Amino acid sequence: LLPPSLKKSATTPRRTARSSTSSSFSDRPTLHPVLTLIMGLIQKLFTSKGLERAEIRSRVCNFGILCSEQLPPLERSNVLRFIGDMCVSKISSHRLLAVELIGEILTTGWFWKDHEKTTQLAAWMFTPFSTFGEKASNDADDAEPNTPSSILLSALQGRLTDKSPTVRARAAMSLSQVVKKASVAQEENRNLDGTIIAYTPSKLNEDSSKVPSRALTDGLCKIGTSLVETLRKRASTDEKATVRKASIVAWLQMLSLAHRENKEEFIVSGLDISALCQLCNDSSVATRKAAADALTKLVKANYENEEYTSQASSLELAWAHTVLPLVSDAEITCVTKAVEFFSELVLDPIMELGRDAADKLTDDGSTRYFVALRILSKLSEGSKEAGGSRNGTGSLQTALQKAFVIAGSNCKSLVKNLLRAVYHVGAISLGLDRRSSLDSTLSHDEYLESDLFETNIASTRAGAWCLLDALTSTLVKSSDGKSSLANVSLSQAVRSSQVDSSFLTLSLQKLRSLTNSDDVPADKKPSLTSTSRGCLMVIARMGNFVPLYDAETCYNEILKDLESFTMPVELISSAVGALVTLTKRLLEDSETEMYDECEAWATRLLSHCEQTIESCFSSVAKRGLITRDDEKLLSRALYFVGELSMIGFSSQEDSSRLSKKKSRDITPTDNDPVRGLFIQPSKRLIHLVKLMLPCSMPLPNPNNAENALTPTPSSTRAHAFVALGKFCLRDEALAKENLNIIARELDQESNTDPAVMSNCLMVMGDMCVRYTNLVDKYLVFMAGCLQAGEKKLVDVNSKSHLSITFNGTIPYSMVKKNAILLLSSLLLQDYVKWRGLFVHRFLAAVADEDDEVSCLAQTALRGPLLEKQPNLLSNSFVGAVFVFNSCKAHPLYIAEASAGGNGMGIDFEGAFLDGADRYHKRREIYEMMITNLSDEQKLEVTARLVKEVLGGALETSGDLAAACKLPPSSRLVNKRIESATNVLTDTLDILTSPEIKVGRVGTDDDQDDDVASTNESKPDQRNLHKQRLLSKISRKHLMEIVIPILCNLKTVLEASKSPLLKNLMQYLGYIFRTFKAEVNEHLANNPTLLQELDYDCKRNRKKKD
Repeated sequence: LLPPSLKKSATTPRRTARSSTSSSFSDRPTLHPVLTLIMGLIQKLFTSKGLERAEIRSRVCNFGILCSEQLPPLERSNVLRFIGDMCVSKISSHRLLAVELIGEILTTGWFWKDHEKTTQLAAWMFTPFSTFGEKASNDADDAEPNTPSSILLSALQGRLTDKSPTVRARAAMSLSQVVKKASVAQEENRNLDGTIIAYTPSKLNEDSSKVPSRALTDGLCKIGTSLVETLRKRASTDEKATVRKASIVAWLQMLSLAHRENKEEFIVSGLDISALCQLCNDSSVATRKAAADALTKLVKANYENEEYTSQASSLELAWAHTVLPLVSDAEITCVTKAVEFFSELVLDPIMELGRDAADKLTDDGSTRYFVALRILSKLSEGSKEAGGSRNGTGSLQTALQKAFVIAGSNCKSLVKNLLRAVYHVGAISLGLDRRSSLDSTLSHDEYLESDLFETNIASTRAGAWCLLDALTSTLVKSSDGKSSLANVSLSQAVRSSQVDSSFLTLSLQKLRSLTNSDDVPADKKPSLTSTSRGCLMVIARMGNFVPLYDAETCYNEILKDLESFTMPVELISSAVGALVTLTKRLLEDSETEMYDECEAWATRLLSHCEQTIESCFSSVAKRGLITRDDEKLLSRALYFVGELSMIGFSSQEDSSRLSKKKSRDITPTDNDPVRGLFIQPSKRLIHLVKLMLPCSMPLPNPNNAENALTPTPSSTRAHAFVALGKFCLRDEALAKENLNIIARELDQESNTDPAVMSNCLMVMGDMCVRYTNLVDKYLVFMAGCLQAGEKKLVDVNSKSHLSITFNGTIPYSMVKKNAILLLSSLLLQDYVKWRGLFVHRFLAAVADEDDEVSCLAQTALRGPLLEKQPNLLSNSFVGAVFVFNSCKAHPLYIAEASAGGNGMGIDFEGAFLDGADRYHKRREIYEMMITNLSDEQKLEVTARLVKEVLGGALETSGDLAAACKLPPSSRLVNKRIESATNVLTDTLDILTSPEIKVGRVGTDDDQDDDVASTNESKPDQRNLHKQRLLSKISRKHLMEIVIPILCNLKTVLEASKSPLLKNLMQYLGYIFRTFKAEVNEHLANNPTLLQELDYDCKRNRKKKD
């Protein structure tokens, strides 16, 4: 009996393989006629119509499995061979059913019983079949022999690269199902069908390979490395969201299997973590949730490991900076899932600690508690690193707020328990004795001193204070009415939790003593500084609950450190806020006295800073140079004066009428008791600050003319600009005087240090909100920061260009990232408008050398900016082709450059995208734009490209026409003609791209795919009719407008022997392959061109085969 043939299934290689093994079929036993009939019916059922519907396919699959179970081994072998042939059928519904059947067969009992047979019958019935069987048999000579399970697993793996997205998704789902059932059976000591293993324990240990679950697990492990790579590629690059989601689930199952089986070959790697991080920002909601779930489960998988590995650290860092930010996602289901993961991984373990934190943190099962605290510490560390997540603590506050909202009536209890747990953990992490009564004064615990800098304790300390900072901030917003937690306030939480608020001042004292101690290693002090900052911020919110004596002591210590300038720059802002709160606590009986006291010490400190800066100038003048100590002192003093000038700042105040007295139209609040206070800097102080703005600082009374100037350190200049900007925010007249000075540093021609440029950009952004009309004319300099340092970039021969890794090589990356975030915010709030070539500068950032800058620009453009202005990309597309290629003589370039300019248009100078060697950058931008266009916009863009570019090339004059008519040797001499040639090349390549096709996106081979996606809901009929209508309009436009233009352009290009002819023929060939019948009809009068296209089509098909 020969296996029945499949319609369109045989390929030339497979026919050869079958004929080569024909002797095996001649040796097979003869089948009974009744069984032959049943086999034919089963095969007919497997290839019946309607298999594209999931419910029909499920019935057929279940019926086929049940029938196969009743058949003898010989007939079952024929069923398996037939399913193998179905895997390579050209009909995608056959392949779809085949992968579903394989997933079920691999977990059935009868398959594994046949698997154990070693007779001659078993030898031929599992002869490698189909394409994947040939591949398996052609491996290295020392490879293990193929088994039925390995062949079926290879079949599933091969379908992961199927041309049909539905088959790819189903193959990934079947793999996930197989791995999951094998893992569950292994853990529960059961068979794959759920029955208990009949082996005795001793027998099981002797021959575990006979257990189906063990054998299946071993088979999966053998192909684990290649399978994980395939799934990772599918999840990262597949164009269909359903495939990406299914691949992530199967990928997670394989990584979990590697963890359980301790397989180093395909255990979680940096590539896996990086890919999952990117998928957490995927455009598909289901994919984002699947990636977040995968990272969460991988983090939890480390609960069993006592040793803290680099892999565990990378997973926790990835979770903190990619999963947690999903709490701010636009999709509510994604937010709910992220909050659920946050509660499961962070909140629940910390609240479980409670008052027994000291005991539980030392138990054997303490890993889950340390994981939660380490994740929080990663948020604290990442917020201060270059390239790190600046909004990590903001995501934490949002997550807490949403968790409290979800808790509903249990919110008060949740807040109380969380505050109490964090209090205990924070005390333990600093070696404070928590064993005494909650109401008693805490004391130092001597025996814990030596363990304060152990890895877990240090992470616990940073994490606890990070959480306490976010928790108090969330509750303060609730008290202000800025949150939906109207029934919970910070004061209520402190009273109900019964925490001793004196632990705040004791903690600050301990941190202060450790920071100033010479016994503490220098590499540990940055972590202490970060924790001290969190402690000061918590005191600024909870200082009202500190006992009076402790409040007075803490007030004096902070004031002493500020006056002596021993406090690091990172702590000054938090310390000023803490001083205000402690002043209110000490003088809470009189609001007026408190207000006057704050004004008194702020004025005194401002005068002290002025004297310190002057004395530092004098010492520098005597030495003729600035030492490292001078630089540190000036930086602290400059930052300090800026913070003092911002005390009492409110966005509602009138900067033109402020005086030293309280503004009467500004009302203080409980959380900002000095709101409206203005500490005005003296003219002398402003003059001293401005002296430190230039690159060289003038020295008073120099010894000679050569020593009249000394270089100003970049850090000093950066702090000076920030201080001046803060002065300007509260004085409009001062802002008018100094805007030119600040904007000058953003000029691309200046050799400004990146730190200085970044600070000036942020100052300009704040002043744009405060004084919109004044800053509007400087937008051209702010937009130029999107390409900051382009002329100074150094090429790096590396696969990765991350600013975290290459801070020294790509120093302006932080400037560009700040520019993207700042300008996006200003655009969304309508403080600035798109004008000139502003949008093209934004688009150019998509192709930046730094991957982080590129990703950030793409996220901003296709996210909030596109949501605010849906036609942003379509309106700019055609103009972008001319702008990117510097085709400045064309009228379209001129129109784009003058759009909305009002005489202050933004140019494209400093953004280098022109030239053939930069085509890959332009293509990256085009692809991003096309993927975010709707069908109507694609149709519009296609029509405009054909009319403006291809139609313009047929005119009698213009650079486009000249580029088509001039010989190749003349184009290289003329820069304008070269730019026009690149415009035509880009246009033809864009039009050839499958992504710009209206309707279903895919390659030419997808035309054979007769299965609609069964994993998605049925599309709306109106949208379906609309899509069909647009497809018809697009086809009519191609036939009636585009093809005549291309034929005329082909004649011109042939006459001049232009290299553009290659690109044009590629586009014609694409149209011919896609709409062959229509093209034959419209080109009936041009048989020569038809023959050329037919020849090219055959060559293209032969090349693919």
